[in-house]
Amino acid sequence: MRLFLAIKIPDQIQDQISSIYIQEAQGVRWTPAHQLHLTLIFIGDQPQDKIDEISEAIAEIEFSSIPINLSKTGFFKSGIYWIGVEETTTLMNLQKKLYRAITNLGIHVENRRFKPHITIARTKSISAPLAQSLEKKGLGFSASFTASSFELMSSYLKPNGPEYQSEVEFMP
Repeated sequence: MRLFLAIKIPDQIQDQISSIYIQEAQGVRWTPAHQLHLTLIFIGDQPQDKIDEISEAIAEIEFSSIPINLSKTGFFKSGIYWIGVEETTTLMNLQKKLYRAITNLGIHVENRRFKPHITIARTKSISAPLAQSLEKKGLGFSASFTASSFELMSSYLKPNGPEYQSEVEFMP
């Protein structure tokens, strides 16, 4: 099973985000609103019995509520359309602690700079007209909330896209 640590997006913010979706956009697969999340660490494929070990290591991490500020939209070259998340000290410190805890278990995770974002769509190719339409629709988007927990999530790939399931919730 594929595992990752993530902050779930509250329902009210999910609605705000999905309001900028352009449903008629050709070749764009929008993230269902109920699946929107901020990935803190993508752990990758792990056996089921690794969940307890990961959970125990993560449970030892001290953290406080995390202010989440969303603004601006953009694209990664890989075809991901995203909403940016402000790099607050609280968020970045939590992500670093989680990275250390996971790697200390001997689990290899990508060692690249954490760029907090929420993936809202995927496409195989971003045409100039599509990019302009999406940028125009997302122009001025902003929202904020306080995350009082994060979760160890599992992901199962299905024909219609991934299905996520919460395995363990962590609270301060």
